[in-house]
Amino acid sequence: MASQSDFEKRTYNYLRLAMIGVLIMLAVAVLREHWKTASDCWQGSISAYYYTPVHAVFIGSLVTIGICMIVLKGTTSLKDVLLNLGGLLAPVVAFVPTPNAGRCWSEDVISRQADADIANNMVAYFAVGGVALLASMFIGLTSKGSAKWDWKQVAGLVTSVLLWLAGIIWFATSRPSFVGNAHYTAAVLLFAVFIVIVVLSARGQRHEPASRAPERRAFTGAYGLIAVGMCACLAIGLIWRSSAILVVETVLLVLFLLYWVLRTAEQWRAGEPAATENLAESTTP
Repeated sequence: MASQSDFEKRTYNYLRLAMIGVLIMLAVAVLREHWKTASDCWQGSISAYYYTPVHAVFIGSLVTIGICMIVLKGTTSLKDVLLNLGGLLAPVVAFVPTPNAGRCWSEDVISRQADADIANNMVAYFAVGGVALLASMFIGLTSKGSAKWDWKQVAGLVTSVLLWLAGIIWFATSRPSFVGNAHYTAAVLLFAVFIVIVVLSARGQRHEPASRAPERRAFTGAYGLIAVGMCACLAIGLIWRSSAILVVETVLLVLFLLYWVLRTAEQWRAGEPAATENLAESTTP
């Protein structure tokens, strides 16, 4: 009979596989939509596929990624906070579409006037976000012993509350500005979270399986290369801006997918995350 730790280990592994699966699903949906259009016809960004038959997969993928990031426990307090922040941002990218609907689709399935959808979905999201933050506060205040929160977790919760309040105020007081800019703001912050998570893994802030030192160094080197690639891609995107959004987003997502595949492979035979978190924290440079 499997132990409790074995069940927890499998759950974490399957959550990681779920994130890989939804990223691949999004890629297939976008490629199929492109295949049904002219060969040189691409939307200006991955987000613009919201307005095409990719619509449901786009929203579902981002919401799923957000949930998985929140559920996954980071191996250090900082990574756990980053995963939670990324999880909060991903649904905003899904619920508030880019204002630039593009011109390339096989079928025009979504109206360019999405204000009603945004109003309904964001109110629901703010509501559940408030409940989640209250639950987090309760957990933080009542945790004891080894589970007691440190200052990084408290700071992460405070940051999450401030982001939630800022979003509500922005949404309530300046709806046109929110509709026009919330997507870009959340997307940029989400990609920044992705990059920082990869950088931290390259620096050794990760849970490692019982493998030989050369294997650990190989994974560390791979994460380092991915981090460099993501930073270079982001720099190129800032230089070229709107003319390279689709390419930058695609490369960043492919690199993050590669990172997540490697992390899943590295951690597959590892012990349960909760049992090794303190060890990872103490060995972090």
